[in-house]
Amino acid sequence: MEVDNIEEDNSMPLKDILPKNNYDTDDVDIPLVKPIITDWDVFLLISSILMHLVDTVIDISLAVRYLLANKIHYFIWTAAMIIIPSLINVIISNRMQQQDQKQGQVASNEEDPGPKKSLRNKICFTIAIILQLAPVFHYATVLKYALKSRKCGRQGDRTGKKHYYIKMLKEDQDVSLLRIFECFLEAAPQQVLQLSILLKNYHNNFNIEFIHQVVSILSSLGSMSWAMASYNESIRLAQHDKPNINKKAYIAQFCWHFLITVSRILSISMIASIWPIYAVLACVCHWLAMTFLIVCESQGVLEFCRNYNQAPHITAKFKERFLSFLFALVIGIVHIFIYLNPIDGKTFYRHIIYYSICFAENVSASILWALYCGEAAQNAWYYETILSVSNLSFILGIAGLLLYYTIFHPSFKKNKNRNSPEKEEN
Repeated sequence: MEVDNIEEDNSMPLKDILPKNNYDTDDVDIPLVKPIITDWDVFLLISSILMHLVDTVIDISLAVRYLLANKIHYFIWTAAMIIIPSLINVIISNRMQQQDQKQGQVASNEEDPGPKKSLRNKICFTIAIILQLAPVFHYATVLKYALKSRKCGRQGDRTGKKHYYIKMLKEDQDVSLLRIFECFLEAAPQQVLQLSILLKNYHNNFNIEFIHQVVSILSSLGSMSWAMASYNESIRLAQHDKPNINKKAYIAQFCWHFLITVSRILSISMIASIWPIYAVLACVCHWLAMTFLIVCESQGVLEFCRNYNQAPHITAKFKERFLSFLFALVIGIVHIFIYLNPIDGKTFYRHIIYYSICFAENVSASILWALYCGEAAQNAWYYETILSVSNLSFILGIAGLLLYYTIFHPSFKKNKNRNSPEKEEN
């Protein structure tokens, strides 16, 4: 294994999930391989909207069931896991809207939408904020541009087709950031909460509440996997200066992130089921440590919070740095479950350190839960299954990481082709 081939990580750098690419240039200046919207792309967009709505409705209904059953603590925690991530998404979504206005994301040759249409768009966005459906608003915008691009393509309007395709990529890049927060601020913590409640109170009895909890866990898992699957593809498409990844690399990358996240969710849930306070304290320590590293290394977080009315070379003001620190705190929560690269460059040793810490935490959680979970849990059918899955999924996730960087990574293939004179001659 050559370290040089896996040191540069372009899969999930923070600077790439922040919507800072400016597409306010001529469409012809942006190289696109295939600006084509397929039926599959439209299906994925519609499915993303439906997946988000279904997951939200199921979680809300479970919170209401806890309230009706007079389980106030479970109701408060479940409701908090719904409301807080949604509010964070609304704030970030609003920041995206401000950036789009200040950076002039609307092309200069675009027709004036008129006061009525502008008012209608503002009303729709306000409703989306009140209902805490900011991702749905962006999904709908992406779908709108995708359909317009398809329509122009069928009419033979190549300029309009590419124009709306670029706008779709820009909006999809915005929603990719919301996908990440939806995945790791709502879906993953919701699974931890419901799994810990299930492990603590499950006594081999099947009732409506148990079924509801399982459905909530599965819907959050589906939402999380869908968000992770669509995230990397949208980022690669938006980065026109980087090569796209093939299906095999896409599968390896998805398995890497998904399996690691599942392992983290199970490990945290096991400890939370017996010592919820200690589990929260451990997550807080992990969160603050990751936030410290993000603040020290990442410039993308600061760029996201800068005031674009001032020149780029001017030193950031205290307000901008304070907002970037708050945003780094949010990114730090994501690092409880998965690693996001703070900057481009060599990340081989960062991966070693991060995943070594996570593996030690997961193994410790498994040992402590096996010793102190109680006789009822030790005699349950899921006892050995959870212990096996929590550690095996982590190992398989690391295998997916190594497989991606040693075989499927675009830079690896580029170097391989560069060192192969036979292929260059062909």
